[in-house]
Amino acid sequence: MNWAFAALGLCAGILGMERSWRLRGELLSLTQRAIIVALFGIGVGALAYGTADKTEQFYNIGRLAWHCSAVIILGALEVLIATLRSEIVSVRATRRIVARSSFAVALILAAWPLGTAHEASIGVSKFSEHDFASVVTHLVFPAYVIWALAQVIILSIYRFPRDIKRRPINTIALFLIALGCGGFIWTNATSAIYMNTGRASESEGALALSPLSLGICVAGATTLGVGERLYDELMSRYQLARLGPLWRRMIELSDQDFHLPAQSFSAPARLQRAYVEIADAICTLRVVVDGSHDPDSIVSALRRGDVTSDSSQPTLSRTLPPRRTRREDLQLITVLATAYRRGATTTGHLPAERH
Repeated sequence: MNWAFAALGLCAGILGMERSWRLRGELLSLTQRAIIVALFGIGVGALAYGTADKTEQFYNIGRLAWHCSAVIILGALEVLIATLRSEIVSVRATRRIVARSSFAVALILAAWPLGTAHEASIGVSKFSEHDFASVVTHLVFPAYVIWALAQVIILSIYRFPRDIKRRPINTIALFLIALGCGGFIWTNATSAIYMNTGRASESEGALALSPLSLGICVAGATTLGVGERLYDELMSRYQLARLGPLWRRMIELSDQDFHLPAQSFSAPARLQRAYVEIADAICTLRVVVDGSHDPDSIVSALRRGDVTSDSSQPTLSRTLPPRRTRREDLQLITVLATAYRRGATTTGHLPAERH
């Protein structure tokens, strides 16, 4: 029993169940469906491959399961590649991928009772020794695997320099999947050569790379599935920590009831709310500033609590440098938060919610 494959299969299955449960009730995109199918396919296929020696006496059911799972995984990868190539994938293109994958599964299922179920894979020494079952398992299956995995590598090479700065997490995830696919291509190509030239015993060395390749693919699929969400969560928490002191002080000093409960929100949603409420406070607060209205002077007045309701005094928005875009607004808030954090002495939690 190959415990590495069995463990990886269990991990992939758990990840697939977690993702399915988290997205239950939602309208899934084609990408989300492809990732879920790929994770479940890896789970079933890896577990079947890892226990193939135990199921050999039961009509080679494990070997059948991992061959079929491999084809299903490749179909899911093809769909995923299509979604990465174009934002809108036609129904016709999706059906073509499903039909191709289904045909390959049908060939494997047809070959099973004709030979695969009753004998171990010993290969052939020359082409004339092939029968239908051996042609499917030793020629058609590896050829399909190599062709499908090559599409992932080609896409990764094409997208890496273009997307590494724009979507680094997804790009790295795709690169990991492509790296694992490269390992599987080498394994299948080498094994096919051995199995078709009477050197089946030598294929064990090529198959030894399979657990590493599968692990890299699982890591890439996991990163693709949760990487950007986790990255957004961590970065939002980091930025919230930087904005927190200014956010709390703005709410404490403002007489406007613009603060809304945000504790139950995700970190990205809380960060967006922080920017909105700070921007609202900038447009309503009037502070008394001696001298120039630079960020350091303004945050000093905020720390002292030098606010006024005198309408003759300009709001913070009017005293600060003019902004023309939302990006400039966000940059200004970041500058104020940095200046406030450098010398802030006010701490504590957000004030109680107003009713």
